[in-house]
Amino acid sequence: MRSIQCIYKYKPGQGCRGNYMTKKEKYLYKELKELVASFPPRTKILTVREMMRKYSISQCIIDRVLRKLREEKLIVSFVGDGMYTTGGEDILTLEKRKKVAIVVPDYPSSHTNMVTECLKKQAALEDFAFKVVYVHDETSLKESMKSAGFDAAVILPKKMPVDKEDIMFIKSLNVPVVILELNTEVINIDSVGTDNEYCGAIAANHLINLGHRRIAVLNAEPVVPVSQSRITGFLKQARLSGIEDALLLDCNTKPGENAAVKAYEKMKWIIEGRKLDFTGLFIDSDGSALGVKKLLREKGIAVPAQFSIVGCDNIPESSFFSPPLTTVDKNVDKWAVHAFEVIKRRLNGDRSDAKHINIVPELIKRDSTAVVHDAGKIRRK
Repeated sequence: MRSIQCIYKYKPGQGCRGNYMTKKEKYLYKELKELVASFPPRTKILTVREMMRKYSISQCIIDRVLRKLREEKLIVSFVGDGMYTTGGEDILTLEKRKKVAIVVPDYPSSHTNMVTECLKKQAALEDFAFKVVYVHDETSLKESMKSAGFDAAVILPKKMPVDKEDIMFIKSLNVPVVILELNTEVINIDSVGTDNEYCGAIAANHLINLGHRRIAVLNAEPVVPVSQSRITGFLKQARLSGIEDALLLDCNTKPGENAAVKAYEKMKWIIEGRKLDFTGLFIDSDGSALGVKKLLREKGIAVPAQFSIVGCDNIPESSFFSPPLTTVDKNVDKWAVHAFEVIKRRLNGDRSDAKHINIVPELIKRDSTAVVHDAGKIRRK
């Protein structure tokens, strides 16, 4: 059991320089109390040093305010592990809870943020403590997780396929681990993900049902198994529907490059080269669709009146696109539900072989797709 930091008395209103709160202390107390109240129990908060940088306030003032928050049982400190919100719960009860490491890539991504929030929400619902561990592209999983102190882990890989070094580290852990997105059942690691080939098939079927016979799929993301499966599913469904000439457009995006920019540049090359001879397009990620929609708007091509677009992932921003983006939802909230079901089962002693749980995706119909009206050339600026 971790050592619990000693909590000592703080008289209400007592400040750093006497028996009253200074203006800075009152300000910080109000800010931190509101912040702590907005978090679920067992959420890790900023360190003292991080607070000093954020609020430009001395350590003395921060220590006094934190002491008051501890006395009010709003936060608890664990030696070597930082401070956590309590939600007013008993400290010893908090200490007994199992802790799950939520391991995600350390780069801006709406999809990653969406997955992270779903996992945090599910951890709180399942009464787990949790810590989000961010893994930089050039840092190994072992290096990132060495000081996490966890009883189980859910990992969204930073890249696919997963490095051999990272796989060996995962298999060396003596705690339950669930990998997201990839199927790792064959190497005896539990995993949860969406049937990405079916994602592509759903997109193709939707466009075909709207009457589009000239269709294409845009690979705007770096070449990884996930995107390749979506492309395979799209082209396979097109062939099954009698369309043998569905196009594959590759942006040749490298890891670290902006997929939306690459999608914009690819579509610009197609349109300006008078090669836009299709009316329906599946883009392998919602974020990349932003680049395509920007280019179409600049060229005076109306969506969906002249051109239909389907994305994939159903990131929160997709409903705010103009027009709102029709997309394939991977149901990542179900990833979180099933991942924690596996963890609970393993923590309770289940030693059966690892399994992969495949989540079924679904189409979210919005306003970026429509019945095809004009089979002729698309008018453009």
